[in-house]
Amino acid sequence: GFMSRGEFIPLFEKNGFITELDTFVWEETCRKIALWIETYGKYVPVSVNVSRKDIYKQDLPILLLNIVHKYGLEPKHLHLEITESAYTENPEQLISVVGKLKEEGFVIEMDDFGSGYSSLNMLAELPIDILKLDMKFVQNKGPHSKNESIMSCMIELAKKIDLIVVAEGVEEQKQIDMLREMKCDIVQGYYFSKPLPADDFEKRLEIEEVIAGQEVK
Repeated sequence: GFMSRGEFIPLFEKNGFITELDTFVWEETCRKIALWIETYGKYVPVSVNVSRKDIYKQDLPILLLNIVHKYGLEPKHLHLEITESAYTENPEQLISVVGKLKEEGFVIEMDDFGSGYSSLNMLAELPIDILKLDMKFVQNKGPHSKNESIMSCMIELAKKIDLIVVAEGVEEQKQIDMLREMKCDIVQGYYFSKPLPADDFEKRLEIEEVIAGQEVK
């Protein structure tokens, strides 16, 4: 049956199987991206996680380059998500590996920013492209003025250092309106769609292709 990632990810990180799982996800994602480009003529960005165990490996850039090139893609086609907790464990090593990945052309995202012990130092030192704000900022039920002020400041700060900002956990129109007013670049969440199997997502691409064809005519 289905298992929560909280059940098996820690186990895989402990026994070393996490590398095989990561590699499978990266390769399957690249295969899908290449398929969508060939079938629909459009590139759909997909973000993949890099576990805390794998992000410290010096040969990670070579491994990822081999995978993207196998499917005729460029590094910029694959978005790599790292978590802020990886920075607190070994910042020097993380900065080194992420720097190499960015030099090769991969898009680097900081996922769930604000879920742990976020640091402005982290934003200054890590060569990332996209900052993903943890969903608790959007869904916080506390004092709205204080929470919204913090989120607005974070978005403004990220933009000043040339980061694209993604807000996670958007489920209501009023949240979209608020984030639009804050000039947040991208929002994601159940308001638009729950996670979909690849087949269902491809059906949406087919519908968009038909609509685009009608508009052209």
